[in-house]
Amino acid sequence: MLLEQLRTFTEVAERRNFTKAGEALNLAQPTVSLHIRQLEEEFGTPLFIRSRKQFSITPAGRLLYERARQLLALAEETKEDMMRQSGELTGTLTVAASYTIGEYVLPRLLEDLLAEHPKLEVVISISNTEEVEAKVREFRCDVGCIEGTVRLEGLHAVPFMEDELIVVCGTGHPLAQKTDVTPEDLQQARWITREEGSGTREHTDHLLRSLGHVKPGRMIIGSNGGVIQAVIAGLGIAAVSIHAAKDGIETGRLVQLDANLPPQKRTFSMLHAPSMAGHAAVSAFLEAVAGSS
Repeated sequence: MLLEQLRTFTEVAERRNFTKAGEALNLAQPTVSLHIRQLEEEFGTPLFIRSRKQFSITPAGRLLYERARQLLALAEETKEDMMRQSGELTGTLTVAASYTIGEYVLPRLLEDLLAEHPKLEVVISISNTEEVEAKVREFRCDVGCIEGTVRLEGLHAVPFMEDELIVVCGTGHPLAQKTDVTPEDLQQARWITREEGSGTREHTDHLLRSLGHVKPGRMIIGSNGGVIQAVIAGLGIAAVSIHAAKDGIETGRLVQLDANLPPQKRTFSMLHAPSMAGHAAVSAFLEAVAGSS
């Protein structure tokens, strides 16, 4: 039983697909199949149930998956400990970030970390808040960055920055020229919002509920960039992070609406499983982000 076989097995178990697992590992599909067959022969039991209509993991496969994750984590931790002896981090740190943080905040916060550890490879995946939490819980990433409420027990959340949602429209929108925007104006406008599961969507829904019982028309787009481009095009108004709106406001493509609303504050947090706190790369990331924000 080799670590490479276990890596292949865990990828197949998580992705439920041999081809996608091979793509993630940069392995040919026959090699993926060979690794799984070798493990099944070694343990004398099937690890997956495969048919045209079904792909599932067997009870033996579930047991091996849990142990494989532990063994792979221990191997990575051992590697990090050895690197720590030389004072330099290498290897790969996987970070899952929500859209607002991953697109507008995290890149500039990593400058000091990468300057101090130039051999450390950082891989960032961007998902909505619910998906980031799931990746952290299932050890599909080393650490996560989210906005909004942490709903999963057993995870450590470390606040690192305060954010504010502001309401914006395009320069051609009728509300752009109004100096006294009312809640009724906001109720009657079409809103551009993120999808369910997004932290920004959660806070936007809270804002809309505070405006009253009139439900405005909506357009739903699955990225901050898409929301902002729709607003610039005059398709509606939106509540977005001040970080996401900064460039549009500075270049005159977005207008911040002053509707005398209470400040829409929220907290950005780093999220990790307790067992990851001792990993050198995770510790360095937590320290770098907290110190840069």
